[in-house]
Amino acid sequence: MAVKVNNAAMQIFVMIAGILLSTLSGWFLYDAEEKAIISEFQKDIDERAASLSREIEINIEALYTIATLFSQDNIPDFHTFTIQARKTLSRHKDIQALEWVPRVPHAQRQTFETALRKDFVDFEFTERKAQGHMAVAQQRPEYFPVYYVEPLIGNEAAFGFDLASSDTRRETLEKSRDSATARATASITLVQENNSSKAFLAFLPLYKGQPSTLAKRKQNLQGFILGVYRIADIFASSTLNDELLGLEIDVVDDTQPNNIDLLHSHSSSTGFTVDKNIIYKKALPEILGRKWSLIGSPTQSYISVRRSVLPLFVVGAGIIFTLFITAYIRSITKRANLVQRIVIEKTNELNEANKRLKKLSRIDGLTGIANRRFMDEFLDREWLRAIRQESSVSFLLIDIDFFKAYNDNYGHLAGDECLRKVGACLKQQVNRAVDMVARYGGEEFAFVLLDTHDVKLIADRCLKSIEALNIKHEFSQVEAVITISIGYCSIVPQKGSDPSSLIAAADEALYKAKERGRNNALVNLTANLPQDFSI
Repeated sequence: MAVKVNNAAMQIFVMIAGILLSTLSGWFLYDAEEKAIISEFQKDIDERAASLSREIEINIEALYTIATLFSQDNIPDFHTFTIQARKTLSRHKDIQALEWVPRVPHAQRQTFETALRKDFVDFEFTERKAQGHMAVAQQRPEYFPVYYVEPLIGNEAAFGFDLASSDTRRETLEKSRDSATARATASITLVQENNSSKAFLAFLPLYKGQPSTLAKRKQNLQGFILGVYRIADIFASSTLNDELLGLEIDVVDDTQPNNIDLLHSHSSSTGFTVDKNIIYKKALPEILGRKWSLIGSPTQSYISVRRSVLPLFVVGAGIIFTLFITAYIRSITKRANLVQRIVIEKTNELNEANKRLKKLSRIDGLTGIANRRFMDEFLDREWLRAIRQESSVSFLLIDIDFFKAYNDNYGHLAGDECLRKVGACLKQQVNRAVDMVARYGGEEFAFVLLDTHDVKLIADRCLKSIEALNIKHEFSQVEAVITISIGYCSIVPQKGSDPSSLIAAADEALYKAKERGRNNALVNLTANLPQDFSI
């Protein structure tokens, strides 16, 4: 009788313990799944922030392209400006307009207005009145009118608009002029727009000569290259397909923490309620003096499609298993062994998954920079983007001169240390988020540069910086220190092409650079570039 009582007590104990354990296991799985969903959501926002930042940086490059038309002795006419601006806009679809804004002292106002009236009979300097309509600009010591604009159609209201008449625009003009750097305004409503869509202006100052002081900058200012950007357009171009499905994202300007400005709001197309209990903010790199951030929240649909029935299944299965084990208390040892085998199998699966994850690492273990596999993935992805945007991709292939002799004479430990120093030095030569430096293999390194017009400058900087490391190499046939040879090529990819042609061209240039004596950089000019593209 006592045995029966003990068995009943044990069965009750096992049942209660089993139910509690099942419930706790389900709760822990639910909690782990919740954390995984939040982590994936934050990763999605991080990727969107990086994509948006890259899209803005690519579009800002257009200002520097237009700036090449101007010099202290050469101001292009309206026709020349229009031709170059159209070419640039064809590659940057997100730019609303490109404009030339000269500095016009009051004494020259009539001269400037008369000059354009030959082609535009009604041209005059204008400003926006409090009532919202445009009127003739009042007298000021100096003006900053929109003198050239492309496209003119759709931007007629901005043509002749004196930016000095707007406090917001004038403040940014002065900051850009005084700092000699490109600057962006806070969000504005364009004079040529009738809706509430927000935009920002980016100013690039141009001077006579190269003034080094504030007084000289004010005196020698010629004017500004102005880019007009609709924030919604840039945001839309930074996303691909349905990548934002199920996410609510606000783009905000928090340059002034006490006056946060909502620039753009992306609403999910799923129609589900947004979970405001989950909010994640990601700051973008500084944008021409402005601080932008993304603030995101997932919808219920985003969360629900990522949830599984595993926690409920575990609870239900645990209770059933508890009832079963209670009925067959004598078989507990066998059941325990079964659980142990399951744990061992899951542990082995986890170990195998960790091994596969380690193999998929994107970082070269020796140098700490990107490895060949990651570079190939990056190049394939950006190649397709360049085809869509008709922009350039540059590839630099770098080889350490006489590295075998270095290894043979100084030892492999010294060789590894040399590779680490060279990799770290090369990584410092580019600072844009859209560029990549990778270890190509052995003593070879590679650069992938996107829409870059100063490739030769970067190659020369690499040559000098590596030689400046002053790594002793008595067995080199070039110098007494470590040097490198570089072959590079730039190309505007065409549909149906692949990156192998670019890599082969750079490899051919590297081979010729070695034949020419090493410690030099050689470009392969066989790539088919458009006539208006310069390296």
